[in-house]
Amino acid sequence: MTTIKMKTYGAILTGREFGQTVLNTLLEKHRPPFELDFEGVFSMGSSFGDEVLPPIAKLQGNELQIINASKTVKACIEDIRAETNIRFIFQ
Repeated sequence: MTTIKMKTYGAILTGREFGQTVLNTLLEKHRPPFELDFEGVFSMGSSFGDEVLPPIAKLQGNELQIINASKTVKACIEDIRAETNIRFIFQ
């Protein structure tokens, strides 16, 4: 499993358009399965998360491993979980 360091894309991840750009970049460089490492990411907007997390999870059987998520990032991911059928595994 490949670990994707989300800090590569910034400490604050926001915006639907930026989320689409990051998703496209991730899928060009990597093939599932992979986990997302949020070490060094202080916050993530829901629009960014909506563009990145569900499409990745869909490629992995509606499951996505998350590591090193701050309380703020985890809260955003929990909101996405409430709206989808994704199984997020926090480590």
